[in-house]
Amino acid sequence: MVESRVIFTFADPSRFGLLQRAFNALRDAKKADTIDANDNLWRSYFDDDALSHFWYPTPEELADWTRRWQATPVEKRFTDPTLKTPWDFESMIDAFRNGEYNLLRVIHTSDNTGALQFEALAYPYGGTGCMRALIECFGGIVTEEINT
Repeated sequence: MVESRVIFTFADPSRFGLLQRAFNALRDAKKADTIDANDNLWRSYFDDDALSHFWYPTPEELADWTRRWQATPVEKRFTDPTLKTPWDFESMIDAFRNGEYNLLRVIHTSDNTGALQFEALAYPYGGTGCMRALIECFGGIVTEEINT
């Protein structure tokens, strides 16, 4: 197993504690295999500012996006900027559930930087997209990923 880190900065130190609280809840639920993306309990770990970072499409918006996705050639779907959307909340939670890694901890590394530490269990392990989304919704800016 390889310990990896997602390094980030944050401008508002008060947001770090909120990130750490949400991360710890996700870590504990992942370890117990009890993450359910449809459980509204997860929203209680996120304040309104954090929740505002996620995509909540109306049925019409989702239908329009799906139509455009299907009309885009396969080789261009993942690079077409018009198809990029923020994470939706439930997908982020579900990605944590499905990722092939152990979540370890979120720590301060200096006054305005931190690290989210995890152990990849397989390759591919699912990537760090959901980890980045979690950090960013609490105001963090990802600056580096380290795989050791």
